[in-house]
Amino acid sequence: MKTFLKIVLTLAILGALGYGGWWAYNRYFAEAPKEGTVYVQSVSAITGVGPAGHNSRYGGVVEAKNVIEIDPDKDLTVKECFVSAGDKVEKGAPLFAYDVASMEIAYEQLQLDVQGLENSIQTGREKVASLKTKLARAAEFKKYEIQVQIQTEELEIRKKEYDLNGKRKQVEDMAKALENTVVYSPVTGKVRSVKSSDGAGTQDYYGYGDGSQSNAYITIVAGNDYCVKGTVSEQTIHTLQEGMAVRITSRVDDSRWQGRIYKINTEEAKQSSSRYYYYDGGGEQASKYEFFVELDSSEGLLMGQHVYIEPGLGDEEEGDGLLLPLYYVVDLEGAPFVYAADGENRIEKRPVTLGEVHEDSGTVAILEGLSFLDRIAFPDDTVQVGMAVSETAYVPDDMGMDMSDFGAMDMPDMPDMPDMDMPEADMPDMMDVPETDDAETGLPEEAPAEGAAG
Repeated sequence: MKTFLKIVLTLAILGALGYGGWWAYNRYFAEAPKEGTVYVQSVSAITGVGPAGHNSRYGGVVEAKNVIEIDPDKDLTVKECFVSAGDKVEKGAPLFAYDVASMEIAYEQLQLDVQGLENSIQTGREKVASLKTKLARAAEFKKYEIQVQIQTEELEIRKKEYDLNGKRKQVEDMAKALENTVVYSPVTGKVRSVKSSDGAGTQDYYGYGDGSQSNAYITIVAGNDYCVKGTVSEQTIHTLQEGMAVRITSRVDDSRWQGRIYKINTEEAKQSSSRYYYYDGGGEQASKYEFFVELDSSEGLLMGQHVYIEPGLGDEEEGDGLLLPLYYVVDLEGAPFVYAADGENRIEKRPVTLGEVHEDSGTVAILEGLSFLDRIAFPDDTVQVGMAVSETAYVPDDMGMDMSDFGAMDMPDMPDMPDMDMPEADMPDMMDVPETDDAETGLPEEAPAEGAAG
């Protein structure tokens, strides 16, 4: 019985080692393409759409492309404000008026300041002239002291001259303000926010509440110059390009707008885990980046409105179906084809029928020969017909994988083995079990027949 259990344990250990080796091979070696293997991607992944050809959707929000900030003169008091958040204003429309009485007092004070500085500068110049006369008649040991006094006085004069220029400019501005005590809108647009004159808060028509509201007294969204801001993850940012046509779709009805991506902000990833990050199930986080869409028309859109952004669906492109980046098509002007994976996972030249070429977005319409489920390769000089294909990323040979890393790899869970009280010396016998009769295997002997001799 003991020998039988040894055999069972030996087979279990060998099986576990074999399974572990098979798992490690597939985990670390089987993914690496062999010589002559080409990396391919599905057309749906390359074009940024789903397998059925549905475009990826990104969340977006309507924002102002041009915001004008207006602040009153810090030395004046606002008597009356004529606009509120949400009001439409034309260029030249009155926004607010200054308190005339306070302006007149401020103007008189500025004039007094100018006169006082002019008198002080004149006095200083006279003092310098007197010190220079004194310097010419002074004894040698007194000259150094007088020179220091002259330099100090000249420095004070320059400071006062600088202050005088500033005060004179304020007097000019105040004189112009007194001619017209009302401040007018420099642009046509809509008032986004108005700060309360008593400092109680700011009226924000769009109610962003995300820290983006201005600290200016009045902010105006210039005209209908809106844009749409969207966010894209690092996994799919490669599917977007500046100049790419997009379609903006309302979240509440069938309204649509056309536009183009004019900026992709790859300089700064968003850091808020609740708003700009998501978990992919593996415990890692993917960064999100902002991109901006310029609209052909913003009629019907509201500032702060949340919308969907669908890439590659401009008016001129809608209905083209499959829009493939131009660089995947070989012999564009002759007999166009792509390097595609066939049914046996080998590279073939797949002829395609082309539709309209969109130079601005760098895409071409594929009318026949390719579907979103097909897999294609980037047509560089190394791709040859008949080569094997792989969709798995791998570590190139020159990366120098350290085999010591296998010591830390996660091995699959194995079933618990029963505790065996087995001497260490018996272990070598387990690896080579000779064919023996029942007595040597330790199997129970046949019971002697009844009445047999003992």
